[in-house]
Amino acid sequence: MTTEKFAPRFNLGRFAPSTTGRVHPGTLIAGLLCWLDARSNRARVALRLEDLDRERTKSGYVDRMERDFAWFGLDWDSRSLQSENADRYESALEALVREGRVYACDCSRAAIRAVARRAPDGSYRYPGTCRSKTVRSTAWREVDRPLRLRLDSREIALKDESGIDLSGDAATLFGDPVLRRRDGTYSYHFASVLDDSEAGVDRVVRGRDLAPSTILQVALQRELGLPTPSYRHHCLFLERSGDKLSKLHGAVDVDALRDRYDATELCGRLASFVGLVPPGTVCRPIDLVDEFDWNRVSQEDVELRWEVDEGLQLSSD
Repeated sequence: MTTEKFAPRFNLGRFAPSTTGRVHPGTLIAGLLCWLDARSNRARVALRLEDLDRERTKSGYVDRMERDFAWFGLDWDSRSLQSENADRYESALEALVREGRVYACDCSRAAIRAVARRAPDGSYRYPGTCRSKTVRSTAWREVDRPLRLRLDSREIALKDESGIDLSGDAATLFGDPVLRRRDGTYSYHFASVLDDSEAGVDRVVRGRDLAPSTILQVALQRELGLPTPSYRHHCLFLERSGDKLSKLHGAVDVDALRDRYDATELCGRLASFVGLVPPGTVCRPIDLVDEFDWNRVSQEDVELRWEVDEGLQLSSD
């Protein structure tokens, strides 16, 4: 062993699940891959529970999510709740308001959809209708409309570690992003880049469904003078519903999984689905650290099915 071999390529990764539902196989494989990426590099990994969605975050989701991760075998070097960071978001927004870069938006979602084209992440590009309605530094807190950032147009060259080309002009692709919503909730992208910077996150590992919006987060980092971490996006677990494929979550949650599998059986099963271990392996996350290699992880999304009698299976089986 040499010191150089075990010198971490990054210092802090983070797993940031939304607390809007129960833990499911997709949550667990995302957490496992993020955790293995950090642990195999002798880096730290933080758990950030993204609980800003007031309508969909139900009482008890946060505690149950943490218990489910512990049962599965994932541990964290730090833990935080986004809902505890309102002062941070407010301070950053106030600075942008003082610079005259924030405006109030009167447009309804229906109005935007009627005239806008699709953005890369499936949302609608904001056409800039209300750009002239700059908010004053003395009154922005009382504004009961969405607040948007007047985003500068610039082409950003960006490629993630798995080879996905994420380059683009975020202003052209997405339009001006919302910073604070009508109900006073801060937006996902704004909160995420601020929290990453504050914690010192220099590595982001997450599902490839989030890859299209990465350029928007990087643009926000540039606008706010924040560092850009390295990115890697990985395969997803999918399920078939009729003729369509969607992320696997509605069919089965962790309660059903725990009724059928113990933690080592489930860990081995999920790891085998993405190619990390042979089928039938029984293991804990810690057992996978020394041999973890992204080259062994499936490059393609994995289609699964859940049957009460058969459990979790590859759709091709």
